[in-house]
Amino acid sequence: AIGAGAGNPPVIVDDTADIVKAGKDIIDGCTFDNNLPCIAEKEVFAFRSIKDQLISEMLKNGAYLLNKEEADALAGIVLVDVTDKKTGKTKKQVNRKCVGRDAAVIYAMLNNGKTLPADVRCLICETEFEHLFVQEELMMPILPIVAVDNIDQAVEMAVKAEHGNRHTAHMHSKNID
Repeated sequence: AIGAGAGNPPVIVDDTADIVKAGKDIIDGCTFDNNLPCIAEKEVFAFRSIKDQLISEMLKNGAYLLNKEEADALAGIVLVDVTDKKTGKTKKQVNRKCVGRDAAVIYAMLNNGKTLPADVRCLICETEFEHLFVQEELMMPILPIVAVDNIDQAVEMAVKAEHGNRHTAHMHSKNID
């Protein structure tokens, strides 16, 4: 077996990107094999000026937009507390019952079995940079979106969210410079 190791690949979408294509490509990438591959998009840093349009395109391509309360509650389901055996400290870890599961299965865990439309493949939400969905590699079709003001802020946040894994990053832009 060949494994690439841990990754938390960010994707940046700037104001020059083909937003229609970016929305489709990001959802297609994030939902391939229910986001198990370590190369798949795990969090989005979108320019504030195009964020709403990007979300609209994602919704057209199989995404379901969670509100803040749903996203925070879902974080408590898909990330569980574990105790580090060496340090005795508590940390968050991905709930293995959720890894690689369909968006509908994960959503049902949040909403007592409530179902989603059959075409929903990904759960998206707007979050702050510090949210656990941004900081942890989930390996499930949940995609946080963080609004940024410019490319410098986007790159800085993307590098931090990737946590030095030096694995994979994505960018949607027509600005070659």
